[in-house]
Amino acid sequence: MTLVTGKAMCAQIIVDLRQKSMWDPGQLTAESFRWPKIFHIAAIENLVTRVVPRSFADVGAPVITPASVDKNTGAIRRRARNYQGAVFQVGVELRSGDVLVARTGVSAALLVTDRLLGSLVSERFTALRPQETQYSKWIWAVLTSESGCRLRSSLMSGAASPVIAPAQLLRAPIPVPTLNQLTSMSDAIDSLEETTHSLEERPGETWWSTADLRTLEWRLALAIPNPSQLDEGVPLGTYCTEIARGRNTRRDSIDFEAPGYVPVVDVSTLGGKSPRRWLAAEASSQIFAYRGDLLVAAVGDYAYASIVDNVVVVDQNVYRIRLLDQSLAGAIARYLNSANGFGVRRIFLSGVTVTSLSRSDLGRFPIPNEALVSPVSLSDDSVPLAQRLELALWQS
Repeated sequence: MTLVTGKAMCAQIIVDLRQKSMWDPGQLTAESFRWPKIFHIAAIENLVTRVVPRSFADVGAPVITPASVDKNTGAIRRRARNYQGAVFQVGVELRSGDVLVARTGVSAALLVTDRLLGSLVSERFTALRPQETQYSKWIWAVLTSESGCRLRSSLMSGAASPVIAPAQLLRAPIPVPTLNQLTSMSDAIDSLEETTHSLEERPGETWWSTADLRTLEWRLALAIPNPSQLDEGVPLGTYCTEIARGRNTRRDSIDFEAPGYVPVVDVSTLGGKSPRRWLAAEASSQIFAYRGDLLVAAVGDYAYASIVDNVVVVDQNVYRIRLLDQSLAGAIARYLNSANGFGVRRIFLSGVTVTSLSRSDLGRFPIPNEALVSPVSLSDDSVPLAQRLELALWQS
């Protein structure tokens, strides 16, 4: 029998059902998954115990949700204050060494450490407590790597809002190295996990200043106490051959992967979710992005700047940036996704219900010179954390 999964990150898999007692597609796909490196394989449920939430949060309390986790760096960017419902509390239900896996999307897993003591965590995570603490970071790293994301994507079920049921996750098989093998990789895993400890965004502070409105736009005068910081860098447009906004992709798209169709990248895809729509590769009326192009969200607070690996169709809420020098893509993406880049982006945003960034403002977005000269390494968040972990775990 041929089992065809419906997720963008999975391939067609051939499964012999004659010896199977259960025909659940998610479980069959997980069992057929092949990891890049040969280790002993064990079901997650044999390595951990599941932790359940017993606390409750009201609206207004800062809660870590899957959307709080930056898809590129794996760091907690901003806590939600509109969440209400069951939560875990670090220090009560959760303790250092627990691993949190989002039930929706394939964003980075979270490793609970003492720095999160007292934090509230949404029940939209499945909380895992490793039976042997020395394997906590390994489980975190495996599930966050590109291969781990592919496995988790294959476990999703549900048409409208695909989720990973805790039972599905617990039955999933993952590689388990010996302690000697683990020791040889521990330094690399430790250094990568430390890169997720970046400072969270703070609420905006109050300020006052005077400005000459003959030389400064009203919206900028109201948004920033020091307008001169907009001149502290080279405008992004200087580095580009083109900044193009995508087009409406809903009319001719399909909601399943098919031969001759390419995925549509919208803001949710940039944010770490799997593609939801596909368009014909020959659709001449659409904007396509190719390997090396840079994609940036046109709406919302976060840039979600991402470098294209394979051909995609660009949705109307996403900008395609074509650079004069593609080698700068990583550094520019890193800056746009950084806390400083986030602050500048918020200055340029306009709109009340749905904030957006105009093409002209994106072109004038200042990129500091020092942002382009930093050395690149495994700890460099210009490369998504999933890719860095993939390299450290399987190709070292």
